Amino acid sequence: MNDPGRPERAIVQRRARGRCTAATRVAKPQRRTRHGLTLLELLAVVLLLGILSAVVISRFLGPSDVAKRNACYAYKGEIELQAQLWFRNTGTWPGANLAAIGSDPTYFPSGLPVCPVTGSAYTFDPATQRVVGHVH
Repeated sequence: MNDPGRPERAIVQRRARGRCTAATRVAKPQRRTRHGLTLLELLAVVLLLGILSAVVISRFLGPSDVAKRNACYAYKGEIELQAQLWFRNTGTWPGANLAAIGSDPTYFPSGLPVCPVTGSAYTFDPATQRVVGHVH
């Protein structure tokens, strides 16, 4: 391999510069590049998205039921308060179906409210002066 006319140093310098011959080159292992996702990675992403969507949906749908129940309690209180005002002005309690107080725009200008949870009308008990039913 050594030429008598070339010194050993020149061969080493050529190899260092990348000018070595085919016989001295060592084959580099080829790297395999991946494009895309494996099935397991895709399954993990879908699972995480499912869990995230379940949490988000429950956060948005849950409070609406609570808000409807709270609105029902507020309507019950408003009806009982207006019934007391009715009694104070007329001397009698409104009927159980609240038709008389509901038709007077002084007490309910936008009409008698209905239960936001069930959609049913409220009933009043003159003996207890309370709205009956609607326990949610």
